[in-house]
Amino acid sequence: MKLKHGLYQIRDLTFYSLALLGTGVLALIPAVLVDAGAQWAGRLAYRWSGRRGAQLRANLRVVAGSLSDGLPVESLASDVYANYGRYMVEFFTMHWPDFWGRRKRMMVDEGPLQRAKDKGRGVVLFGIHGGNWDMAASECARRYGAFHSAGESVEPAWLGRLINRVRRGGHTQLYDSMSAARPLLRALRRGEIIGLVADRAVAGPGVEARLCDRLALLPVGPVWLAIKNEAPLLPTMIERKPDGRVQIEFWDAIDLQGLSDDEAGIALGVQRMADALTQMIQQGHASWFALQPVWPDVRP
Repeated sequence: MKLKHGLYQIRDLTFYSLALLGTGVLALIPAVLVDAGAQWAGRLAYRWSGRRGAQLRANLRVVAGSLSDGLPVESLASDVYANYGRYMVEFFTMHWPDFWGRRKRMMVDEGPLQRAKDKGRGVVLFGIHGGNWDMAASECARRYGAFHSAGESVEPAWLGRLINRVRRGGHTQLYDSMSAARPLLRALRRGEIIGLVADRAVAGPGVEARLCDRLALLPVGPVWLAIKNEAPLLPTMIERKPDGRVQIEFWDAIDLQGLSDDEAGIALGVQRMADALTQMIQQGHASWFALQPVWPDVRP
């Protein structure tokens, strides 16, 4: 049994070391070549995406009727996978020196965030699975100090270890979603920034709210944390533009004035959050990585 466990450890260390070396090689290759290859690989992956691709198309059909670009869902889904490829290479190289100026391709309007930070109650950012949350988090940490978030644990273990290393390199403190409430609340009480994706419930049952005119289960965490510490709750729009740049917009804070942290107050706050999420999805659907179910009744 010990021998088997030791072999697994050696295997995981080997995979981790090779993957880490691979990210270093990627960081050395000119970004224009890597990005073009990543987009091509993303579109190729879409052709073989199976159930995840089908779920993405189903999710996009929910919002397609309100979109003005008139693109077919198949084309939209292919664009999402291409942008996901770009996101992956940006993520796995961001813990290395920025040889090719990727950060210079981020456009940040930080006025609302600065005003919220000045209140001294910490700030809760929320958004959709889109654009490049990790680079945005890293940029926030660079400008404002510590940045905190929560996420799902990743398997296999070697990949989870690599992802944690990358995020630490980007100065993001990540907590497991099932036990994140207390450390995130402590961060707010120190006046720091936390950021959470909120377009689907990952931990816990979630609360029903209307998202894109359809009932969805959304997380209570961003609203609960903001109410608990009287912290501003800022919609954060992270979108990849057609020229490849990542635009980060901090919208005006959600009005939580007078809401308590009981069931009724949380439900009302979550619906206000959902209204902002709907705007984000409609604006940033080309880089909305909705590969998982978002609405309980929307399946392939």
